Amino acid sequence: MVKKLNFIDIDIISKMEKNELERGLKLVFNPPITSFDLSESVRKKAGIVLPQQPITESIELSKIENALGNKALEKFLALDQVISLMPYNDYMKLKEKSDMEILFDWEEKIAKQISVIENLRSDDLRGEDSKREGILMLAVSNKQLNIVKGRHTEWVWREKALDGSDAPDAIKLSEDISRIANTLSENGVKTFVAIDSEIYDEAKNLFVRSKIFKVNVPENMAKIFYTRDQSVTWLKYPIIGNMSLKLRRGEEEVLNEIYYNLNIYPMARARWVKFDNMLVRAVMEGGNFFIIKTEKGVALLTGIGVRGSNYATFKFLGEILPEDVRIIGVPLAGYIKYWEFGAVHLDTAFAYLGDVGGERVGIIDPSRVGFYSALEYDRKSGMFRVTEFLKLMKELEVKIDEMPRESQSPITMTNALNLGNGKLAVDSYNEKANEYIEKTYGLELLRIKIPQIEAGGGGVRCSTRELWELNK
Repeated sequence: MVKKLNFIDIDIISKMEKNELERGLKLVFNPPITSFDLSESVRKKAGIVLPQQPITESIELSKIENALGNKALEKFLALDQVISLMPYNDYMKLKEKSDMEILFDWEEKIAKQISVIENLRSDDLRGEDSKREGILMLAVSNKQLNIVKGRHTEWVWREKALDGSDAPDAIKLSEDISRIANTLSENGVKTFVAIDSEIYDEAKNLFVRSKIFKVNVPENMAKIFYTRDQSVTWLKYPIIGNMSLKLRRGEEEVLNEIYYNLNIYPMARARWVKFDNMLVRAVMEGGNFFIIKTEKGVALLTGIGVRGSNYATFKFLGEILPEDVRIIGVPLAGYIKYWEFGAVHLDTAFAYLGDVGGERVGIIDPSRVGFYSALEYDRKSGMFRVTEFLKLMKELEVKIDEMPRESQSPITMTNALNLGNGKLAVDSYNEKANEYIEKTYGLELLRIKIPQIEAGGGGVRCSTRELWELNK
């Protein structure tokens, strides 16, 4: 049976000659990319380091055709999809040794997973306020974190955490993660924590309520512990994304490895999407997404910003998600010098509380979200319809509210993990905002101290990733 996704025919790999496969592997691992670094448009001053800006990347189809000949595009996309969904260790073995047995083994597995998309229904998707079953987290060591020292601005990281401690600190960061894991476990959520091998013996006793396992995380992947970012899990099978900034590339394959260790098989990855005579690299990071399910329909909200979804991602999602799922782009505030004033992801400026006393509620920071405008993607035309964000919320019967912002962390104020059943796991630092939610909506807030996580630009939601149907 031929499995297709976004013009991807996985079965074509088994029909390729050995020399075609060798050329194809070289092309996938070293694609002839044309790139534009958005920082080239930013005025720079000598000696001043700025936070990284994203890079747009594309490939001319003619270069792929010259290398692979007949059905070049289909061959390249199939190989790229299979290779990009491999676990990190097999990915590196294939890259270094060109072991075709590894390729053929994963071709069969991934073709099976992609077939899941054919029968996907909107009812299968889990909404933001669904009751959480399992959560994945990751603890890193100095092997990953040392690269941040002296390069805090480039890495979008504070030198001092809100409690005054130096950041990043591997043990203190593990303690933050353990506080989240233990709190969630106490509230009936199964927690799974991958721990880098270099800190495993020192950190394992922090996670007394979690299932823990050792993982070898490559050096310099300082922000990989934000497990929200590398994938989305709207159902049992994850969709792996594509990180925007170069300093975070490669985390996706490590998350592949972790998922496979948990016997969870990703079903697809956002990679390259065809536009005219080009392939454009999709940018897809998990912190940018909210699934809102109401009696009025299902909508996927995704942030458009410094690390937000690009046009290729909209097209990719439009092809794999059921047609009755509306896909909405929400503009986010960017940054040039001062990253704290921007919104890296939608979940640093928006939270969905769900049904609160018979009324559905979303919380927004209007200073960092363009909530008077939103872009609804039309699958048939490939175009966007401009609409008011508030009008969209009315159509979904969701009311929007704003919390007190004075003396709160703009990073974590809305970055709460919705556990369902009226519970939110939040950063304890934001007492005014937390008290407002409790008094106004009567929700149960689980306050967790996370100064090291906050210093790196994320919160409770950023450092957690849902897992579903764990017993199936």
